[in-house]
Amino acid sequence: MSEFSDMLKNYIHEKNIKVGALAHYCELERSTVYKFINGKREPASMAVVEQIAYFMKLTPLETQHLQEAWKMARMGKDTYYTNKSIERFLVDFPSKSPTPSGEYVFSESIPEFPASLNCLLLNSKQAVDSSIHQILLSEASSTEGKVALFLQPDYPFLLHLLSTIQPKGTFQIDHIFSLNRTAQFTEAHELYELYYLRNIFPIYMNKLDYRIHCFYTNETSHFQNLSVLPYMILTSKYALTCSSDYQMGILYQNQNIVQALWNLFNSHKDLCQTVFHTFPIIANDLPSLFQFVSNTRATADLVVAIQPEACILPFICLDLLNDIFNYELPGGDSIIPLANSLFTDNMRRINEGKFIVYFTEYGMTHFLQEGLFEEIPSNFYHPLNIKQRIRILQDISQCCHTGAYRILKKPLSHLSENIRMTLSGNTCSFTYQTNSGDHMAFAITEPFILHILHGFLTEMDPDSYYTPDEAVTIINRMIHQLEAN
Repeated sequence: MSEFSDMLKNYIHEKNIKVGALAHYCELERSTVYKFINGKREPASMAVVEQIAYFMKLTPLETQHLQEAWKMARMGKDTYYTNKSIERFLVDFPSKSPTPSGEYVFSESIPEFPASLNCLLLNSKQAVDSSIHQILLSEASSTEGKVALFLQPDYPFLLHLLSTIQPKGTFQIDHIFSLNRTAQFTEAHELYELYYLRNIFPIYMNKLDYRIHCFYTNETSHFQNLSVLPYMILTSKYALTCSSDYQMGILYQNQNIVQALWNLFNSHKDLCQTVFHTFPIIANDLPSLFQFVSNTRATADLVVAIQPEACILPFICLDLLNDIFNYELPGGDSIIPLANSLFTDNMRRINEGKFIVYFTEYGMTHFLQEGLFEEIPSNFYHPLNIKQRIRILQDISQCCHTGAYRILKKPLSHLSENIRMTLSGNTCSFTYQTNSGDHMAFAITEPFILHILHGFLTEMDPDSYYTPDEAVTIINRMIHQLEAN
């Protein structure tokens, strides 16, 4: 038995469905439907599942549950929940938000310690939250702020505070947390690693000097072991240790204790690995970006990209590059050969079946209307005119026909407009814009995360994207729209 068969059996019973009539409507043998009910077989396609749901007059929510149960039965629970975690990460990836204007008002109040005491008991989550709020804002008011976090990225209050704080000077955050050796899921069936990434990316959006250091363990051990106060938050003046549920803690102000805990933190940091890397994409230093991309793809058998708009760069031939390039950029003469080499290599990979691009119909809006694309900073080039846009779309249409370019359906048709992800060899990289408008790159080299992202992108469910003929029709409609203008 499977979740799908159990659910189908319950719906048939609840809605008094005749199996023979259901089989006849779906053009199936009665015995085949009974195999569905008994868990000995699953429907061959989503279309059959939808036929079953339509005949039984299921509500939209019931239909969704039946579809999800069918996918789960077909690919297994772990794979299903892993894929759903990846989809959620891509859809919920933070969008660029305006940076608060004006001077940030810092709290001058600090936790009050009773005379003769060097520590303060925090016996509620509210007390823990309040103390963290005060010590972080106090640290952000200094010209050289520093924070150390020894905890899992599962504390919404703290992470939200860091994602919005605007320090007066430098503000370095070192964060140690653990990763799993195998797939482990939260109570909401979200893969821990992607749950953590989803939680911490708003901090990167705030463009703080945020550095992650990781070690491996069993995630459930954090909640099953009898640990007293295993989590720690340090600033230059304070140290706070707390329970893993953030319900109680102790705040220290004695500088000997604070320094001892900093020494302990640094000794742990030396044992950790750096599996996430960030660096800025600077228009004046595009050669470094092109070199990074070339290096990551040098030994890759397959490059897979997923982003809101279609990847435009492979179609920027040298003549078009010369027309749109911004020659006011420093070192422009040296940039063009590098760019042309990279763009030509992309097209070679497409022609050899080694480059797959997933994109959304909605994400093409900006390109259609403005002739702009977000893969590289806009000051690298001038907007494409209508004729140039049509030329690019005709090339994209041909790639849709061959299956190299694929247009996403729901839920990924609502892909965040701020994420462009590329899997290449032993690296998965994201490019995005921070709240202040800076272009950044984020590279993942952690083997387990790479493994699940590779599986998701290279074996994506065909029901998640349009067929080649459907994709060509969508692109041709865009071309006709531009021609009409």
